[in-house]
Amino acid sequence: MKATQYHELFRYLMEQRCLRPEDIFFVDNIADWCKEHGISEPDRDKPIKLVMENGQACRMLIRENIPDEVMEKRIRAVGIRNQVTSIAVSKTDMLDTPHKKLAFLFLNEYAYSLPEVDDDLLADKWAFEEMDRLGYFKSENEKGLKQA
Repeated sequence: MKATQYHELFRYLMEQRCLRPEDIFFVDNIADWCKEHGISEPDRDKPIKLVMENGQACRMLIRENIPDEVMEKRIRAVGIRNQVTSIAVSKTDMLDTPHKKLAFLFLNEYAYSLPEVDDDLLADKWAFEEMDRLGYFKSENEKGLKQA
């Protein structure tokens, strides 16, 4: 998937989190970019990474081309973690478009910058709640969210 085609989605999400849209950086490989900038990132497949600078400014790194298998692997991991709280309903079923999957991955990555989020389950929960707040899970008739 060419993440660059979703630039407006990322701009919208940055604005929703009071981040500057100009701090979106599309890179070929996040682990390589981090290595060049002295930042530890062992995950060679990482699709999105929030990089804090001086504890204040930040950059949202987004892999230019996210292989479909990487995207699906990340969403499956969320589904597996979600089974801890509910085996009857999988929230990942709501991530039924590339747009929603990318929004979730973006918000999930952002969640780790919040002081109250200190594990994967809390990050997942926060990202789903934020997507709900932004209107991603409303029916087509209810949707007030513009698809960026």
